[in-house]
Amino acid sequence: MKNNISMGMGGTLVLVIFVVLCLTVFATLSFTTAYSDLKLVNKTQEMTYDYYIIEGIAEKKLSEIFNIMTAAAHGDINDYYHRLSELLSRTEDVTVINSDKNNFNIYYEVHGDKNQKICVTLRISNDIANKPTYEILTWNLANIELPVYEEEYIDLWEGIE
Repeated sequence: MKNNISMGMGGTLVLVIFVVLCLTVFATLSFTTAYSDLKLVNKTQEMTYDYYIIEGIAEKKLSEIFNIMTAAAHGDINDYYHRLSELLSRTEDVTVINSDKNNFNIYYEVHGDKNQKICVTLRISNDIANKPTYEILTWNLANIELPVYEEEYIDLWEGIE
């Protein structure tokens, strides 16, 4: 009589199925993470592109203001700030914040498409040679609209009294 000894394949089969299942789960998690990273990179790219667009517009506005400062400097130096105030009031989106005899502060904003804006504050004055100069006091990137979160009250069960 022959003894038929079979090899135990049940344990090996269960182990193979477990390994394949683990690899499938890890592959799915890796794919999900990679897809989330791709979406984040695309959104970051859009925000960065929008930032550089509004940065360029803010630089052009600064150049326009400097040209106005140069144009207002021609003539009597005592009347410079008055002429500058009149010329800047005709400029779109520029607001005079504070003006006195020696300083002149102005503010402007440049809005982007992706809920961001650049806020610029300048101090305009004259140097020792009575040439118009400006000092950038603020050049900030800010959100146009902050998200609104609804207050949510949750009634918690405090147990039996």
